Amino acid sequence: MTNYRPESAKRVGTGLAFVVFPIVFIFAFAIHPNLFSLAIVTDVNTRIGEFHGNRLMHLGHVLMLLTVPLLIVVSLKFMEMLPERGAWLGFLGCAMAVFGAVMLAVDKTALCLVPSAFDTLPEAQFAQMLPGIQAMFSFKGWLVLLYLLPLLPIGFMIQGIGLYLGRAVPRWQSVSLIVAMVLLGVSAAVDIDLFGLVASVILAVALVPLGIQLIRGFDGGE
Repeated sequence: MTNYRPESAKRVGTGLAFVVFPIVFIFAFAIHPNLFSLAIVTDVNTRIGEFHGNRLMHLGHVLMLLTVPLLIVVSLKFMEMLPERGAWLGFLGCAMAVFGAVMLAVDKTALCLVPSAFDTLPEAQFAQMLPGIQAMFSFKGWLVLLYLLPLLPIGFMIQGIGLYLGRAVPRWQSVSLIVAMVLLGVSAAVDIDLFGLVASVILAVALVPLGIQLIRGFDGGE
């Protein structure tokens, strides 16, 4: 009985992480301008046109940044849920997903929070920031580490394969997780937000039921 409350809080908190993070992703992708465009954006002026003065988009990026701890919680839970057969897949996927989550935090800090600060400048001063914005979106300097961001979906994909092979969750859920992560990886690679939105919806289909089960008292790791 002494461990009931801490264990219950851990279980409910983990369940909420499963529910909240895909919903936040849906919101963050859905509010992007030019959502239904399948064009691959490489021009910095187009990128500036998307975020400049767009407070709702800045909010979405801040919320995605705040989900980073939730991503780590979900990945750790998946590692716990995997049986002996998939233990190494769980560990490897978790290590990659956690590192990718850190890169997501870097991405949203450098390419979203910093431009939101630039947004507070008068237009004349903002125009003078163009070379710096160009350098940021071109991943100059140590921002080259952002090329490691795909480790996030790859890590979860590996865990999804482990969940599928170990039958730790119904296979439709593990398949949904894998498909969602493939689409998120494609979205990150080509910067097409519609793919990210579709992936987030599929992710919600996979994760929200698991989160509700945890909140209600069923621990998939037991």
